[in-house]
Amino acid sequence: MSNTNTSSNQKGSRGHIEIFLYRAPKKNHDEMVQVNIQSKDFFTRHGASGFEVFSLENRENVMEFVNLSKTISASEEEEVWLEIQSYRNAEHMKEFTARMQGDKSIEPIYKRFMELITPGSMVTFGGFNRIEEIS
Repeated sequence: MSNTNTSSNQKGSRGHIEIFLYRAPKKNHDEMVQVNIQSKDFFTRHGASGFEVFSLENRENVMEFVNLSKTISASEEEEVWLEIQSYRNAEHMKEFTARMQGDKSIEPIYKRFMELITPGSMVTFGGFNRIEEIS
């Protein structure tokens, strides 16, 4: 069976994602939104397939599942943010990284982002490839 038509090979699809999780004080919410808008513009300009940001809605455990806010020790004064960067495949992510490396316009955005999040809270889960048999 040929994989030439699988979603990870189609232009614009999201067969590879990079996931980041971080905490930020609730008082920084509006500035975090602005920084992430600028980041999304940067990532889109350099060819990422997608850049999505989410804030954790519920802090309660469900059945035997421990809520993420407890796992990463988020206080009541903090929000938990999830960022998902999408690429066609792992090779596309490497191409994106090479394109953006020379662009210094991200430096002030990154600096401000690091000032707004809770120090030491940035967690990256690495890159994930789509499992075509399930998707």
